[in-house]
Amino acid sequence: MIRDVFVEARTAMAFDEGAAAWSFDLDLWGRCVQGNSGERAVSAFMLAYGSVQVVETVQGDEQAFGRDMEPLRDEELDATLTILAEQRQRAVQFLSSLPPKVLDYDDPSRELPSYARWRTIRQMLWHITDTESRYYLPSLGLPAKPRNADLSTELLESSRHVRASIATMPRSVVARDRGQVWTATKVARRLAWHERGELDAIEDLLARWGYLHG
Repeated sequence: MIRDVFVEARTAMAFDEGAAAWSFDLDLWGRCVQGNSGERAVSAFMLAYGSVQVVETVQGDEQAFGRDMEPLRDEELDATLTILAEQRQRAVQFLSSLPPKVLDYDDPSRELPSYARWRTIRQMLWHITDTESRYYLPSLGLPAKPRNADLSTELLESSRHVRASIATMPRSVVARDRGQVWTATKVARRLAWHERGELDAIEDLLARWGYLHG
């Protein structure tokens, strides 16, 4: 099986200027593999998921693929909602089970892009809700949710807000502002990717620290 892969180049995600390889296949919905170049991102994607063909490459931050411009499909929305529910359970479990010394540990060896301010696990959990409720949704013209001061409450409120917003948004909406392009399909795939990626990074940190959590 040869999968279609879509590449974002010269984009600020895991690197200040790197690349990301995406699949729109339903079984890999929201999956993204990154590298410091398009070639490395595609090679890493192939190692993870097998043979690919690059069908589109876009340059720069917050652009959209041609595939993003298609209306969000029922099965993609359903997959996004399922992933969000599963991942929020993981996030709540991290917050409730990890002690403050772990939640607030700033690992001096951790390398992040220059713009990232979420160095601790607690900050990463805040970053998840900030991104979904106060970046992704407003970028598409959907209402932002004000931040709750309590992280535990915010995780629950933000989840409800995001799920309700994407379940009722127009499936063909496109928003262009200050050089960025957002669509319903793009927001859904980004939501399906972002929290899972951050929580996987938390798992990696805990493993590196030799911390076992239940």
